[in-house]
Amino acid sequence: MTEPWRAWAVSVTDLRCWDRARIDLEPGLVVIWGPNGAGKTSLIEALTMGCLGVSPRTSREAEIVRHGAEAARVELSLDGPDGRRERAIGYAPRRGRRMSIDDAPVRALGEWSVPGAVLVFIPDELRIVKGPPAARRRHLDRLLEASWPGYREASSGYKEAISQRNALLRRVRSGEAGVGELAPWETQMVPLAVEIIRARRQAISDLQGPFQRWLESLGGGPEGQLRLDPSPSSLRDVPDDELEGVIFGFIQERRPRDIGAAQTLSGPHRDDVGLWSGDLDLRSSGSQGEQRTAALALTLAHRDYLSDVAARPILLLDDALSELDPDRRQRVLHAVGDGGQTLITTADPAVAEIARAGSAQVLHIEDGHVAKMG
Repeated sequence: MTEPWRAWAVSVTDLRCWDRARIDLEPGLVVIWGPNGAGKTSLIEALTMGCLGVSPRTSREAEIVRHGAEAARVELSLDGPDGRRERAIGYAPRRGRRMSIDDAPVRALGEWSVPGAVLVFIPDELRIVKGPPAARRRHLDRLLEASWPGYREASSGYKEAISQRNALLRRVRSGEAGVGELAPWETQMVPLAVEIIRARRQAISDLQGPFQRWLESLGGGPEGQLRLDPSPSSLRDVPDDELEGVIFGFIQERRPRDIGAAQTLSGPHRDDVGLWSGDLDLRSSGSQGEQRTAALALTLAHRDYLSDVAARPILLLDDALSELDPDRRQRVLHAVGDGGQTLITTADPAVAEIARAGSAQVLHIEDGHVAKMG
């Protein structure tokens, strides 16, 4: 079995509210407890940056730098399938990122990042249930980029082809280009679309069982279902080996509509993922608690999937237990205590006490200090 990912220690300098901090982490469950605004989420952000090089909270990297500081820095001691590595990343506004592994500089983020090393749940992750289709597509795509060979390249190539076709559609509509000029981009799009659809279908199939089990285990009902809602919907029943021909036919049939809209109105860039509990569409009809439970069940299903196809990731759960009743909180704590490394943040001292009674590592954060509770 491939060695799971494990963080031994994380250090931050001038990140958000922290001037300097270091925490040494134990395997298993780690609970970071403290009042709101103490910097708990910033430590989750630092761990994510130490693995992926990006923040789960913002795309504006200047926001992570502490007010008045010149640059932010994260250092992470990370163990995984290839052994233990000392990783570092710094960011300075107008100067960009500086990265290293074992003190050796790394220029490209793609070479430095380790997709699949962490799975992150922050309050905004509820978008994967109640947000727009783009949030669910991106959530699934991140999983496939970390596990499916060639998926990142196929996805990038498809997005470029769609962008070029859309630009040309605008020119065709305005009379500046002929319809025949669309063919090269359509020829490039179709095999990439097929690869994306096949990968998404397989992933949804593999995730279905774990999602159903975790949804029931967390108190969300026994009939959980994941479903790929393709665009166009008639692709749902098309076998994999017939996709290429059918998609070519759709493109030709719908070309006049696309020209009128000056954009490609159907394709994998419009797919959605359905999350159901019995007959309840959790995306539109689930309560806040039901949607949070479904998001956690899907995150745990992703963890199981990565454990099977790559290596068990570190699970980072920021404020994941709020809005859950005590029974569901206990269920989540039990679920994440079944092996691997999990970090949970909470402002609730009762959660910290429950975790400590279960032999978890509990860290208390307040007034810029981190203390281990006995």
